[in-house]
Amino acid sequence: MTLGTLVTVVGSGATNLILFVLENGTYEITGNQAIPGAGLVDFAGFARAAGFPRVYSFRRTEDYEAALPGILTGEGPVFVGVEMEAGGEGPISRSDREEARYLKTSLAEWSREFRRAVTHPGE
Repeated sequence: MTLGTLVTVVGSGATNLILFVLENGTYEITGNQAIPGAGLVDFAGFARAAGFPRVYSFRRTEDYEAALPGILTGEGPVFVGVEMEAGGEGPISRSDREEARYLKTSLAEWSREFRRAVTHPGE
């Protein structure tokens, strides 16, 4: 959704990052709205243009499985695009009935929990 992030990742100098982009043609988490240009956009091409030193793109599960050990070794940043079928679920909500816990907690609360976990492990 924010292709400028690709340039930011490369510019950061991070060498231990692998970015997986699951390409299913939709914004699945918000209700499966179609991505503009779905099927026409080359996300791996964007990653190459942004300067990713290692870029992979897969359509077949077998090819992905065979390449995965090599993807997980060596310096990054690494971009991995994996084409897959779109899901059929509706959008995730922030209601009390939502099972995804991360959507029920505010960013501020998650930050406080993370800080506690880092500064006071085991509490």
